[in-house]
Amino acid sequence: MLALSVIAGNAFYICESLDAMVSLSSCLISSRCRLTQMCRYSYKHWHYIFIFITIVPVSTGTLEIKVEHATLYGAVGESVLLSVNYSLPKDAQLLDITWKLKQGPGTRKVYDFPNKTLSSPFITNYEMRAEDFRNGSIMLKDLMPSDEGLYVITITTNDGIEKDREIQLYIEAPVTMPSITQSPQSASRGELVSLLCNASRTANMTMRWLESNSSSPENSSSDENVMLLTLTVAPGDCRTYTCVVENNVSRKQLSHTLNGSEELCGSDILPNRSSLWISLGIFIPIALCSIIIIIMWCCYKTKREDRKKGKDEAELQEMNPDLSKRDSRFCSSI
Repeated sequence: MLALSVIAGNAFYICESLDAMVSLSSCLISSRCRLTQMCRYSYKHWHYIFIFITIVPVSTGTLEIKVEHATLYGAVGESVLLSVNYSLPKDAQLLDITWKLKQGPGTRKVYDFPNKTLSSPFITNYEMRAEDFRNGSIMLKDLMPSDEGLYVITITTNDGIEKDREIQLYIEAPVTMPSITQSPQSASRGELVSLLCNASRTANMTMRWLESNSSSPENSSSDENVMLLTLTVAPGDCRTYTCVVENNVSRKQLSHTLNGSEELCGSDILPNRSSLWISLGIFIPIALCSIIIIIMWCCYKTKREDRKKGKDEAELQEMNPDLSKRDSRFCSSI
């Protein structure tokens, strides 16, 4: 501000001195420089220019404040970070950082750094549930509905430069877990079934149904904190329906599978039964063939052993005919 005022006040003299520069250069060479009116005029205005250049410093850069998110949503009882970052001009020093909260026509100070009168830069009601950072950001903890409003950060430097930025903070209560009721509790194919999703009402709460966690069924309607889904039970309705409740700060969901008789999933059961019969049709012949092969192998092995035994006995008789006769006599005497 000081530089601008000095520049404006001396602009006229500086413009006039442009012509006087040539005269001054020639007068400095002459021994009669201080005796002429032109030299005295030029010397006077060059004196002003010298004072302007000496007193007013040339600053480089500007004070910048960057806001990460201009609009934030916080949940009651949770924490939220008002994230900013600032850069100072060259050769400038930080004088003050202030956070204020605007609520309607009223404004109250939240943070003041440096604060020489208090041990904490945070004002009462914030010092125990807030945290500050070196880049100017502050974190508000254990949020309450009264914390909602427009937060304004103001940064001031030692040369009088001041700049501010704004962050709008909205506080909402988190949604509750929904409940699902089926009517009738047990349904059959072709019957009309209703699924009622119920949740405690909170600000900006939305409710919707998801079918098999993907698409939204069209036959649904909502009224404040309840959402109704009606459907005629068909073979294709043997699936999971999910009720989703959400707002800007939270999301909860609950899934439900239709309760009913076995006919409810008829289209899904038939393929399972068919696959079962197909599996049995493949397994039973294989099992029978395996059993037959095992029996045939056992019979073959037994016959082979019998043949070998008979052959051994015949060879033994040929080698010992007396022994065989003695055995036959012994057997006949018995």
